[in-house]
Amino acid sequence: MHHPTRLENLQFARSMLKEVRSRLDASGEALLTYLLDMVVIEADERATAIRLAQQSTTAIALPAMIY
Repeated sequence: MHHPTRLENLQFARSMLKEVRSRLDASGEALLTYLLDMVVIEADERATAIRLAQQSTTAIALPAMIY
């Protein structure tokens, strides 16, 4: 059984949150739409931090692989 990574969980949550946000916006729920916007931004920032950490780990590991 596949256990999703933290990055996969954040990407999934972001996708679902954007769908809920869209529905709330369409129904005129301005405050809830705003709050979900903030949550989506937070999920994006956390996912970006994970990707950057993975890239820096890969960048450090690559020179060692050349030798």
